[in-house]
Amino acid sequence: MLQASVVSESLGPASAGRRKSYFPRNRPVSAHCGSDDSPVEMKRRIEELLLLGEFNAAVGTLLDPEQVCSVASSWLEEVVGWNVRSLTFADSEAGGQTSGVGDDGLVSEFCPDSGAESGAAAGRPADGKNVRRNNGNDLRMYRFPNGLGGLAVSRSRGDGSQYSDEFMAGIVDTLARSLANAREYARLRTLSMRDHLTGLYNRRVFEAMLEVEARKRTATPFSLLLIDLDDFKGINDTFGHGTGDAVLVSVAETLRRSFRKADVTARYGGEEFAVLLPEASLESATRTAERFRRNIAAEPLGCGDGTIRPTVSVGIATVSDRTGLNVVRMVEEADRALYRAKGTGKNRVCGTLLERQSTVARVSKPARPAVTKVREVLDL
Repeated sequence: MLQASVVSESLGPASAGRRKSYFPRNRPVSAHCGSDDSPVEMKRRIEELLLLGEFNAAVGTLLDPEQVCSVASSWLEEVVGWNVRSLTFADSEAGGQTSGVGDDGLVSEFCPDSGAESGAAAGRPADGKNVRRNNGNDLRMYRFPNGLGGLAVSRSRGDGSQYSDEFMAGIVDTLARSLANAREYARLRTLSMRDHLTGLYNRRVFEAMLEVEARKRTATPFSLLLIDLDDFKGINDTFGHGTGDAVLVSVAETLRRSFRKADVTARYGGEEFAVLLPEASLESATRTAERFRRNIAAEPLGCGDGTIRPTVSVGIATVSDRTGLNVVRMVEEADRALYRAKGTGKNRVCGTLLERQSTVARVSKPARPAVTKVREVLDL
């Protein structure tokens, strides 16, 4: 759900060359102006069509829902003269609940008849219940045609109603369509960046972030973790792929809890995960990886009449000097450290420090499960 307040600055190109309507503020217009073919009303309708085109140009190509709200709010204030008190837009998956907080408090009630499926009535207040008197202003509410949100605006009583109902319906319809398009773009962009099962970043995005980190001009170290579930094939063969997926989701949740918000977590492929730890030395990365490994080992998963106790092996590659760093080599060293962890008994952490001339390998032994006390680690 989105909410926007009036923003009057930093609108960018959308506000360039903007013009005010020439219509006088105190001149009322008939609700049935569409049936009047007088030159004055024809001129008015042409002006409204031009304004609708300008509004569509301002918000129709924006791909960020928050930006759509911001630009639309400012345009309505500067051009139409209406102050946006609440602008809400909800996902259909969330049940279409709409609410918003405006300058006058909570605005969450939209008249059932205020929005039609299409046409001019889509944004027209059907009766007096849609116009409220508040602090000397008219508060008008319009429901989006798709039912997933609405617009609440206010104007001074002395302004008069200079725009037709058809014009306001066009504004509401354009705004609803622009928000729906921006939301769909954001959804598709998220799908292209995230693993569909765990919600973590996918490998392509992770590798791009690793390249960016490797090219930062700083002397601080950073670490790469490659994490592999031990004996995952046996889990799939014994309990089925549905249970295997549940284990992967559980590991992903533990990853989110065990690392900082600044860290980048990803599903690297199959049962393998990866974590990028900015500004983390080998000692720091090893401590964090050990904490994560213990958390996984101490969280058994129920499966029918049985219990699954998954474990992970972790390989770490830490860079202390980024000069001439080859990211491919860094991934290879983390992979070698992971294989050492697998080959020396699994359920353990192995790390490698990459320097200009040499690498120093380090192995940490797993703590005894009998004396390990697990605590939840929250995001910092």
